[in-house]
Amino acid sequence: MGRKHKTIRSIVKVAFSNMLTLLSGVFVGLILPKIIGVTDYGYYKTFSLYISYIGLFHFGIEDGIYLKYGGKDLSELEEDKFHFYTLFLVVIEGAIGLITAGVSCLWLEGDIRFIFIFVAIYLFTVNIGNFYQFISQITERFNELTIIGVIRSVLTIASVLLLWLLARGGYSVNYKLYIVCTVTASAVILVMYTLIYRKLTFGKLIPVKEGLRDIGYFVKIGLPLMVANLCSTLLLTIDRQFVNILFDTDTYAVYAFAYNLLSLITTATSAISVVLFPIIKRLDEKELPANYSKTISIILVFVSACLLVYFPICPFIEWFLPQYTGALVVFRVILPGLVGTSAVTIIMHNYYKATGHNLRFFLISIVILALAVAADLVAYLIFRTTISISVVSIFVILVWYAAAEFFFIKKFHVSWVRNLLFMLCCMGAFYGITEIPNIYIGFAAYLVSFAALFVLFFFKEIRAFLQKRKHAGAVSGADGEDGTAELPEAEPCGQAEGEEGDEADPAKENGADPSE
Repeated sequence: MGRKHKTIRSIVKVAFSNMLTLLSGVFVGLILPKIIGVTDYGYYKTFSLYISYIGLFHFGIEDGIYLKYGGKDLSELEEDKFHFYTLFLVVIEGAIGLITAGVSCLWLEGDIRFIFIFVAIYLFTVNIGNFYQFISQITERFNELTIIGVIRSVLTIASVLLLWLLARGGYSVNYKLYIVCTVTASAVILVMYTLIYRKLTFGKLIPVKEGLRDIGYFVKIGLPLMVANLCSTLLLTIDRQFVNILFDTDTYAVYAFAYNLLSLITTATSAISVVLFPIIKRLDEKELPANYSKTISIILVFVSACLLVYFPICPFIEWFLPQYTGALVVFRVILPGLVGTSAVTIIMHNYYKATGHNLRFFLISIVILALAVAADLVAYLIFRTTISISVVSIFVILVWYAAAEFFFIKKFHVSWVRNLLFMLCCMGAFYGITEIPNIYIGFAAYLVSFAALFVLFFFKEIRAFLQKRKHAGAVSGADGEDGTAELPEAEPCGQAEGEEGDEADPAKENGADPSE
């Protein structure tokens, strides 16, 4: 019972942090582009695109530590070993950052040179910061994650407000100032983490030979997971990469803005992602199949409901950011794809990690990535439009979902037909209804359609929940209480409360800014 309540409390804590992250994402996603203009926003999103790859440069060490120590308490971590791991990462990331900055100074020019110099600095601060963040996650120290998340969000909001005040004061502001603020904020977070985990940072080291042997082991078990994470990142960014390379900066700015709008949903759903892996890892293997299907159902229902955000966003963008209205066409296409990617990156990937099948997920991701590259290239060569690239990305996402789930169907015999049909019906309903020109009618039509599909596909679960609530209320009344019914007992993560989470990674966890 204590573990169940702890899980829910952890989710609530992280959700609170994510609410501020969502607010900071609104500032970055909606106010920043208005302040700095389309071209500068395109340069900023170029920086944002390339920092999404920086997780590659810890070579799986952090993922290996995450896998080995996941679920342990902080007191169980050997301090002398972590002193060595920290120092090793600082040396490696510092060297990579210096090399990247040096090459940028020698070989690049203008805005691209500036962007990659700051990518190099950001690489160091974020990769070391993510090492400490992993420690917080694997030891389930969610208070620290919440505090750090709040501070990061406040710094992000303060940065945008600074630019806004300068612009209102008649000063010239551009993307460079915001990138400086972003990198500075990441450095502040790194300093805070270093102070929090100073006992794991400074002190006596284990012998170098033993430390290098551990590092080699972390690379061995973590590299497949890291590359799988990278492949997931590439799958979610490959079409933006194509547009960034093949089209001009302004076109890329509008295209990237469409993806930036997705953060309004991904940030709101990422609370579960942070706490999910340690909980899954503790589950008995017999519990995994039932929990898997239920968590997939919950994430599909939740994200499908979130598609409603499309209807109020459209008139708001047309009013507040008219220069970005072209992004709404792309946004309409890519938004339903979030249903499939959320299920894969948040639920399926965590189950692959928990069951020790990272290599399989990596191989699946490699194949799908190759398919995505080929599909985007063919779309560009035939149509030479950004919308064609976004359309083929939806088909690639559906193939990715099916390929990732096939393993669980074969090994654990999980139920899958209902979830797949529900997802396809919701996506189809969204595409059909958004053809209606009246945004208010469209909102009502999708709301009714979603509710009908939810009841149709999950009637049994809805009835069981209502009966349980009715029974709880009857028991409470029989005990002579004041009409306050006792809440049903919380089920383990993946049964009742599971939703989803990112980068992602994401961001995740991925080192990118909150708006990615």
